[in-house]
Amino acid sequence: MRVFVMVVLSFTIIVMSVSAQTAIKKQSVRHNDDPNIRQTEVFQSYVNENDTTQYKNHYLFERVYNRLNNMLIGKEPISFKKAVFLVENAYYGGKLSWNDYDKELKRIKQVLDRVIVDRRLQSQRTAGNYAIFTFMTDSIAENNNCPYKYDYETFVKDGGQEAGMVTRLLKTKKGNCHSLPYMYKILANDMKVEACLALAPMHVYVKHKDENGKWWNLELTSGTFSRSSFIMESFNVSEQAIESGLFMKGLSEKESIALCLYDLLNIYESKTGIYSNDFVRKCYKLGLRYFPVSQLQNWKFGDLKYQLDKKMAKLGMNNYRQIVDNPQLENLFYQMDTTNKYITKIGYSTITTEQYREKASSIIDYRKKN
Repeated sequence: MRVFVMVVLSFTIIVMSVSAQTAIKKQSVRHNDDPNIRQTEVFQSYVNENDTTQYKNHYLFERVYNRLNNMLIGKEPISFKKAVFLVENAYYGGKLSWNDYDKELKRIKQVLDRVIVDRRLQSQRTAGNYAIFTFMTDSIAENNNCPYKYDYETFVKDGGQEAGMVTRLLKTKKGNCHSLPYMYKILANDMKVEACLALAPMHVYVKHKDENGKWWNLELTSGTFSRSSFIMESFNVSEQAIESGLFMKGLSEKESIALCLYDLLNIYESKTGIYSNDFVRKCYKLGLRYFPVSQLQNWKFGDLKYQLDKKMAKLGMNNYRQIVDNPQLENLFYQMDTTNKYITKIGYSTITTEQYREKASSIIDYRKKN
């Protein structure tokens, strides 16, 4: 008991004087995918957040989970291209066409092949990287002098989730630091050239090696190459996060699929208002199996905290010190605390939405001047 009390006192994420019920962000179920219609908060003990009949299209998310799981365990080939489509199809309620998506990407690949031949780059190992980067960021005849641009307006409107869709980017040529590097990665895989996604707080970019084996950071949002020191400073990345591999590391193919699970969870919450139930749990557990040092740890922490606070509320408890001598609640607390300490250990940090908006504005200004 004494050890447990000391752990409670050392738990710095939550102010102990605040009740468990008010400290947690409350979930809500949204019907018919309408973000303006919110049902009763599922934090209330009489609501079962695992009753998936409450929200539309849950089956689509289950279907995506099963396909991503099959890729990770080897039941079907790993395809980042397909994984991205599956996740985005869930966002759009199953209304996307795989044939249209695949056809457009194949058309672009043919264009990229011509770029390489026309510029006589066939002998260069990074010819495909050059072709993709030039096609996406420069005004050239092959893209009708219309490169892909950062969609600042959509970010201001909805936080960038819509602009983060590759399927939308293919139609509008407007995207953000999610869809632009994802599209680059898809095309690089199709061209069979090296390209790794890399992460920073609220940011995704691309890493690949040049002809001499040196790593470069590609910023598709600005169409430039960035120094690692610039990324560290701009996005508040610590040395600790780099050493642990949380941020700025080139992701493997399986880690990229696990990242799609992270995207799936973010979309699931935006569509349903739910961030803690059996579906959420199996998604982050699967992702952490292949990408343990990742922001999926935050999903684990939020789920554990929600479970603990809801159980406490059912028992009329409003302070974590009250759970002493309750083995079930103590165990949940230890899991939550351990996860929190691990998140700190790997160097997790973030930036505010306003800080990101400022960075996005500077990107737009840069593109207008260049």
